[in-house]
Amino acid sequence: MVAAFPLVSTGETPKYLMAEVTLPEEGVQTLSARAQALGIPTLDWTEAGPRLYGVQSEAELLAAERFLIYDPPYFLLSVQTSSGRAVLRGEGTQAQLIVDGSDLLVPPPPEFFELLDELGLTPQGETIELQVYEVPLKLPRVPEGSSLDPVLWALVNHPDWLGFARDYGLELTGLRVRVVVEKQGELAAELEPYIVSSSDGLAELLVPIPLLPTLGTDPAAKSVRPPYVPHPAEG
Repeated sequence: MVAAFPLVSTGETPKYLMAEVTLPEEGVQTLSARAQALGIPTLDWTEAGPRLYGVQSEAELLAAERFLIYDPPYFLLSVQTSSGRAVLRGEGTQAQLIVDGSDLLVPPPPEFFELLDELGLTPQGETIELQVYEVPLKLPRVPEGSSLDPVLWALVNHPDWLGFARDYGLELTGLRVRVVVEKQGELAAELEPYIVSSSDGLAELLVPIPLLPTLGTDPAAKSVRPPYVPHPAEG
């Protein structure tokens, strides 16, 4: 596999290298089992909730040099390499390869692609075209017709979901973010599995990040925002 890329110095504006890739279907379906067999710390969502393998806590998972979050059909594989952190995240066979460097943006080293091969995730017959993505300094405008809070919309499109959520105080469990929906009527059936609690006018959800745009355009959702965090009382 050949990775075509520009070599770019990072400046004040955060920059990443990104590429769209198509993955083998069998590799995606067996991803969690293969990762566990290779000893990669894994958070695996099941009908009973998240389960951890190889670590005792999610904090320990996120501190590992490599880890997998698997919430079918969504996943995020993160690997700390000699040239920076490389992430493969996606939905089913459609994924993004994302590279975050410190001083220079360079493609992942060969051992990263060797790991993808062991996991059955090597795109066959593709040249990976890594392109520079520059993160806007201001939060992007929410599209017309979406009820998402600007922070949540920015999260969807950010190359570093985990870092962005940490910086903005968003609560994540795996790839699911906790949100509050002000609603009129019932949310779509595909969103029901993610509802934590609901009343006539409010619902709290723990929803996968890639599903936020769907939630934001649901006719019943009048606003979608992070839960309010009370400020400490002044005394």
